[in-house]
Parts: sequence; structure tokens; C-alpha cells
Amino acid sequence: MRAIVAEAFGNPEVLKLKEIPKPVPGAGEVLVKVEAASVNPLDIQTRRGDYAEYVSQPFRLGVDVSGTVEAVGDGVEGFTTGDDVFYSTRVLENEGGYAEYHTEQAKIIAKKPTSLSFVEAASMPIAASTAWVCLIERGRLKAGDRVLILGGSGGVGLFAVQIAKLTGAHVVATCRKDAQGLVKELGADITVDYRASNSWEKLDQHNGGGFDVIVDLIGGNAIEESLTLLASGGRVVSIVDQPQPQSLYAGWDVNAEIHLVFLSPNADRLSRLGSLADRGLLKPTVEQTLPLEQAAEAHRLIEAGGRTGKIVLVTS
Repeated sequence: MRAIVAEAFGNPEVLKLKEIPKPVPGAGEVLVKVEAASVNPLDIQTRRGDYAEYVSQPFRLGVDVSGTVEAVGDGVEGFTTGDDVFYSTRVLENEGGYAEYHTEQAKIIAKKPTSLSFVEAASMPIAASTAWVCLIERGRLKAGDRVLILGGSGGVGLFAVQIAKLTGAHVVATCRKDAQGLVKELGADITVDYRASNSWEKLDQHNGGGFDVIVDLIGGNAIEESLTLLASGGRVVSIVDQPQPQSLYAGWDVNAEIHLVFLSPNADRLSRLGSLADRGLLKPTVEQTLPLEQAAEAHRLIEAGGRTGKIVLVTS
């Protein structure tokens, strides 16, 4: 089968299309004929070597998959040949969705939403699940809360805006000026151009006495800045690596909570998100599709920044 393989860490050019053996599902696993695999920032970080101590070389990438079950291993229940599925792989353990076939544990796989194409479904697992964990599981967002989403036009951000609005929250989101229309269409009540020199001051004007939940999808000094905008007992939830120390002093007066999220696959959560999609309540945003052999170009596009939605690789 064809698959993207990297012999070493480095720039996008290390990603090569190769012929490798087709995998065989073990006990508790399914073999999936991959139709689409979305590209995530985690893929870029892994390729660069950010997690080198956990990744053996050569290595493969791809944590978001949609496709059709081709075979099932011993002990698998709930799936049969021909089922359309979508899932996120075990991160840093079983990546390899940039390929024509992939095997994964059946317990973390979900049936694909019938209303979505394979491309749309592949764009959901990591991004939508991360948004759900940040807002619902960690942020404990509820109707009437005020939420700030920093990075509302990215892959996770666009799902976060929709989930926050479905919850009944008042949604403020930062994004590029040219993406404000889409972000508002998906549910943001107020958008702020993060490129504006006074963006934090503008957010302060819109905090309504303090945000109950702030989701950091941008990194930098966002946690430190966010603490000044929190309501009493508010939560800051971040998915970004924190390479530089930040002052947490502003969080003392409001008894702030700070959560750092690293997603674990969960089939039940993914099924719930798929149900929302089938009901028309959660809409994927795919910016561009590329053939599998152009994985390096997909990485270059993401590293260039300014993306709105997801980039997805297709196998045919």
C-alpha cells in the first residue's frame, strides 16, 4: 500500500510517499481502508522532532482518519466489513493515517456520520473532540456563561465557536479580519481582530464583568493575558505547549482555574459529536483537500499560518 513515511525529523521534505506492507488487524482491531486523513498541528510538531524522545525513526503521521472497515480482528464487536468509520488514532503510539490502510483498536473508533463526506468526517475527530473537552469537560461551560475563544477561525476554534453557542453561552472570539464573517455565521456574538494592536483592550471592553471560560488556542503569553479578563472562579483552558514561563499573579484575585489539555481518543465522545453533525448542529469547515502524495505541501500550508478550517489529504 502507499503511505507517507519519514526517515528522519526535519522540514516537510522528509515526508516521502512509499510502498509498504498492508497491515493486518490484530485482536480487538479493525483494518480501515482510508479515504481521507486531515492534517493537524500535532503532525507538524511530530515531524519537526518536538516529541523525538517518544517517536522512533522511521515514523508515520496522521491522527485523523475516515474510511471503510475492510477486515476485523478477533474479539471485535459492533463493527463489520463495509462500515464507514471515523476516529483519531492513539497519539504517539499508532499514528499513520496518511496511508491507504490503517489498523486501530475498535474501542476508540466510531461510525461515520451519515450526513458527512469522508473528507468532512476526517476533519472532525481531533479538532471537534478537543473543542468539546476544552469547553464542556474541562471548562464546564453552561447556558448563560460568557466564553472567549482565542483563535476562533482555526480547526479547533471553528468547532469551539459552534459548541459554545449550542451550549447557550455568549461567545466572543478572536480571528483574522477576513474570517470574521464565517466565525459569526457559526455562532460568535462578537469577533475581535487578533492582529489589531489593541486587541486585548478590545477584549476587555467585551468581557461583561469577566469571562467564565477562556479557551487558549494561540499560545504565546495568552494565559497570562487571559487571567486579567476572567470572572471570579473562571477557567482558562489551553491546548498549546507553554515553552516560556508566564505570570499567574492576576489569577489569584479571581481564584482562577488553569487547565492544560492533551486529548485522548474516546469513541463515545466522537459518536456524540457525530450525532450533532447529523442533526445539522455541528458543521465541519474544510479549507482545502490535497492528494496523499502532497502531504509535504499540506504541512507547508499549515506552517505558513492564516488557515481557516482544516486541510485534508485524500487517498484517491
